[in-house]
Amino acid sequence: MEFKCVTLPNLGIVETQLSKEIVKNFWAVVEEAKQCQMNHKNLLAGHISSSLRIDQKSNNLKEFVDNVLPKMTSKYIEVYKELPVRHLVSYEHSKIELNLDSLWVNFQNKHEFNPIHCHGGALSFVIWMKIPTSSTEQNNLPISKNSSSQGLASNFSFIYNDILGTLRTFVYQLEKNISGYMVMFPSSLYHQVCPYYESDDTRITISGNVALHYLT
Repeated sequence: MEFKCVTLPNLGIVETQLSKEIVKNFWAVVEEAKQCQMNHKNLLAGHISSSLRIDQKSNNLKEFVDNVLPKMTSKYIEVYKELPVRHLVSYEHSKIELNLDSLWVNFQNKHEFNPIHCHGGALSFVIWMKIPTSSTEQNNLPISKNSSSQGLASNFSFIYNDILGTLRTFVYQLEKNISGYMVMFPSSLYHQVCPYYESDDTRITISGNVALHYLT
């Protein structure tokens, strides 16, 4: 007698480490955003010091927009055959147009946080540019060490229901050396960023939303 285990279909996420050149370009984009000071904070759920819109026409974004983003989106579509976009029923025999819908940079300080929220669009992404703390150290602090939610301090996590309706949490344990790491996920997938403690340095992340459309 044989026993066969079947994993039911589900959506997932795609990760990549951006090249040093792309990361360098993004730092230039962050400086441009600081100069322009286009406020994005009023569009966020986050309780953070500052959020600035990024000029999507910046020459420093060309390689990312023309090469990295389309390849990452194609990989997502290749692996996960069902995007959570109501107006995209089937795309197996159709061409899809990719549009970078919005792009911004967040500046988060000690004790600040992004509560559970989701984004608009089809796919979203986050790029961790500067993490001033260590997840290991943060979760060994007295304030978090003996908590029933151990492992959340200073970290990014996805929140979702499994097939039984149980609430699950998938945590990215962020360390200082994670600069330039990018994660793409369905825009409707709920996620959060927990506060960090003791460090007076600023955490810097870049986020964006991707819209997908059929080509007629």
